[in-house]
Amino acid sequence: MIIKAGLDFSDIDWSVEGATVTVRLPEVRILSSEIDLDSFELYLESESIFRQISIEENNEALKQLREDAETSAVVNGLLDNARSNAETILTGFLANVYDLETYKIEFKDK
Repeated sequence: MIIKAGLDFSDIDWSVEGATVTVRLPEVRILSSEIDLDSFELYLESESIFRQISIEENNEALKQLREDAETSAVVNGLLDNARSNAETILTGFLANVYDLETYKIEFKDK
């Protein structure tokens, strides 16, 4: 399972007051979750001693797998890491415009 999280950079606002650059960030969210279908193996169903699995059951299981993986990723800090990475990237961008020895950067929620 590949889960990606981030924020919409076009929704970022910033302002400068004195020596403080205030950056207001939108909510970090899950952008995508993809199941690696190549990791599944299909066994010969016609020779299986177990009952056949319907397409509906398979789809429901995949949906549940995605939901569980997203929940687990959030619990394990995915959104916090995405926020931290965004702050690091933005600090680098702002350092090209504002001298960080003079200016302080504050990140706030929008």
